Amino acid sequence: MIQPIFNRYERKYILTKNQKDEILPFLEEHLDYDPYSQGGKEYTIYNIYFENEDFSVIRNSISKPKFKDKLRLRTYTYPLKHDSMVFLEIKKKYEGRVNKRRVIMTYDQAKDYLNKGRMPIFDNYLDNQVMQEIDYFIKIHKTKPGTYIRYDRMALVAGQEELRVTFDHHIVFRSHHVSLELTEGTSILPTEEFYLMEIKSEDNFPFWLARKLSEMKLYSTSFSKYGKAFEQYLVGGQNDDELILYDY
Repeated sequence: MIQPIFNRYERKYILTKNQKDEILPFLEEHLDYDPYSQGGKEYTIYNIYFENEDFSVIRNSISKPKFKDKLRLRTYTYPLKHDSMVFLEIKKKYEGRVNKRRVIMTYDQAKDYLNKGRMPIFDNYLDNQVMQEIDYFIKIHKTKPGTYIRYDRMALVAGQEELRVTFDHHIVFRSHHVSLELTEGTSILPTEEFYLMEIKSEDNFPFWLARKLSEMKLYSTSFSKYGKAFEQYLVGGQNDDELILYDY
């Protein structure tokens, strides 16, 4: 069953390939691969992030307020067909805790809504309520598709997703011709040797994981794929430290 609502903490870590190769066998002792990563297989995620003309959505995010939100269209399918499944997701963060709500529709329904304003009607109250939230976000912020981001992911989980660890690689973005029907883009991380590890949990990390992170001297960092894409698009990505990035 596809989960429509998530509410959890997320911590992000920038790893070298050697660090990833060291921690992965340890994680395999405690976690299972999710259904799309059996045997350590990567799968690709395609996203469009919504923005307005003055970039106020991402500008608000990088100012580090207590509350921030964003909207994205996501799919795991390429190339897309008329009836391919896509996810329209609104993600909110308040004092470190992330709440994600999403609705599922076909690619044709998404295009019909985004291009013509025809909002899909769902069979249950919750989906319709989330759709209303998304529609309000688009209207109040005057947003439209702003940035394309694609990456390969490998994921491990425990239980009913009480703990989830993902490794993202080959992260690219494109701020022109924003569409899910094109896949090319510019790399976000400095080199292909880096991975973004995300740890998502309902509560504190289990002791075995916290101890391993401490042993490897791995510390969470502020990082946002969309924030980094914005930085490179407007500023050129010229920082003293390419890995000190914005949090979302």
